[in-house]
Amino acid sequence: MLEVVALSALTTFLLGVGNGAAGEVGKNLALSAGALVRRTLGRETPLPAGAEDRRELAGRLYARLAHDPGRADEWALLVESGQERIDAPSGAGMPPAPRAFTNHRKVLKRLLGEANRPWEGRPRVALLSGPPGSGTTSVALRLGAESRDRFPDGQFYVDLRGSAGESGPEPAAVLLRLLGEMGVDPDRTPTAEAERERLYRQLTVDRRILVVIDHATSLAQIRGLVPATPDVLLLVVVSGPPLLLEAERVSVPPLSDRYAKQMVRKVAGPENAARVKAELPGLLDRCRGNPFALHVEARLLAAGGAAPDRGAGAWRHHPVRATAEHASLLLDPGTVRLCRLTALGGWPSVSAGIAAAAAGLDEERAARMLAEAADADLLERLPDLRYRFRPEVRRQLADAASAYGT
Repeated sequence: MLEVVALSALTTFLLGVGNGAAGEVGKNLALSAGALVRRTLGRETPLPAGAEDRRELAGRLYARLAHDPGRADEWALLVESGQERIDAPSGAGMPPAPRAFTNHRKVLKRLLGEANRPWEGRPRVALLSGPPGSGTTSVALRLGAESRDRFPDGQFYVDLRGSAGESGPEPAAVLLRLLGEMGVDPDRTPTAEAERERLYRQLTVDRRILVVIDHATSLAQIRGLVPATPDVLLLVVVSGPPLLLEAERVSVPPLSDRYAKQMVRKVAGPENAARVKAELPGLLDRCRGNPFALHVEARLLAAGGAAPDRGAGAWRHHPVRATAEHASLLLDPGTVRLCRLTALGGWPSVSAGIAAAAAGLDEERAARMLAEAADADLLERLPDLRYRFRPEVRRQLADAASAYGT
């Protein structure tokens, strides 16, 4: 058994347990390792705290196992079963929660209630939904920020928005992305969907983790992620009508005028109090409690933007689209034209090269225009100098391109 339980393997295992690997799982591994140390050495021997002491202990154990094949088998099983969990990441993959987050305390309370309720064999799954711009993603990120102690073994976030096709990625692709967030080397990821699901369940067993799948579009995407263990919470976020998923179904309502005012003041800043006071009634009427619209309008207001008055009726039922139109009125017409032409393309993300080709411009000028549009929240910045549209903003720009001929 010496080939199986090598000194290096014993040392790595004991050091990993010593670092508190995998939270609750690490505690269980430490208890199992401590009991096996006692049986191997024949006396009470607490696991030492220091790394050097653990290396010395591994050497003593290794020497004993040379004369005790049965005990070597026990160590082989423990090291093999614990290795993947020791290597599993702690999961600091959640993006930061927005600074201007306002209210929605009742929504957060319901989500935490699902995380903390008696398990009783029922999977912990919450479905968070709301109309475009309602702040579902912000709520999910805030939940992660406020519940780190509840999920010490990891928080894993996968955003499905921006994938090619209206229906989003296939279930196997969702699993691939989630396993990547969990630190699985792409070269070690199984090719079959069923094997990917099996690996996902191996990595989550006996761990206290939060899994967030944002902008899900179908039940198939998340069916294989429903947890079978009591300490995993799956939060599925949908922008639009909820999916037919067995879950705690939580909807995000519009902000009341009280909290809408708070958000506008937070974003615009105290130095713009007079301007906010003058524009607030019309702004509230246009945004109708939609956090995205409120956030963008407040930023435009702080920058000195004032759109022509088109009357409340034109804005009433589509606050995100209304905000996109408002932002368009405050931008250079050439930038708006580029955004409309790019929106017609339907690309998951765009670069200066793509935008330049769509608008018939050089890349340098297209890059400046994309940055200007992102500053006005018509686009969202991504890594590697790429951008993407929110779906409702894309629709407004594409409709305008068709209606006005760009």
